[in-house]
Amino acid sequence: MAEYIEAAPQSWHHRLVIPAVPKDGTSFTESFFVSADRKISYWGQLYSLDGPLEVEVEAYRTEGRIITSISVSGKLTAPCSRCLEPAGVAIEGELRYLFSLDKEEDKRAEQGLEADGDEEVMILDSWEDEIDLGPLVWEVLITLLPSAPLCSQDCRGLCPKCGADLNKTTCSCSDDAGDPRLEVLRSLVQKDRENN
Repeated sequence: MAEYIEAAPQSWHHRLVIPAVPKDGTSFTESFFVSADRKISYWGQLYSLDGPLEVEVEAYRTEGRIITSISVSGKLTAPCSRCLEPAGVAIEGELRYLFSLDKEEDKRAEQGLEADGDEEVMILDSWEDEIDLGPLVWEVLITLLPSAPLCSQDCRGLCPKCGADLNKTTCSCSDDAGDPRLEVLRSLVQKDRENN
C-alpha cells in the first residue's frame, strides 16, 4: 500500500447511472461521502482529511447532453505555510462537467469547432449507462486544496536565520545584516550618498 494518496482511491468510485437522469430536463440529485485513510499528496504538499468529504451531485439533460455539477465540502489539515504547524482549513466548491452521446459532437471537437467556453465536452460511448464519478470528485478536491494554508492570519512564521517559531518565542537574531545577495546594491547606494 502506498504511503500517500495521489489519485482517487477505489472507494471513491461512485457511479452516476445515466438512465436515472430524467429525460424531461428536471434535475437528478444525490449526495454521498468519501474518506481517505492516508494523507493526500499533491505538488509536494501533504493534506489530511479531518473526516469524510460530502459530495453533492446534480445532473440534468439538455440538448442531448448531460450537465453534471459536482460539489465537494469538508475540512482538512495541512502544514501552515509560515510556521509549519498544523492548519485547519474548510473547503467547499464545485465544478461542472458536460457529457454527450452525440458522435457528431466528437467530430466537431476534433476539427476545432467546439465552442463551449472553457468546458470540455466528454463524449460517452452509446453502450455506457454509468459515469464513474471518482476521478471527477478527485479533480474537484484538487482544485480546492489551499496552496498556502495559514494556522492563523497573524501567524509570525519561522525566523529565517535560526528557525525559531516566532509565535511561541522570540529570538536574538538581528536584522541588521540584511540579504547578502543585495550587498552590491547597498554599496552602490552608499557610494551615491558619499558623492552627494
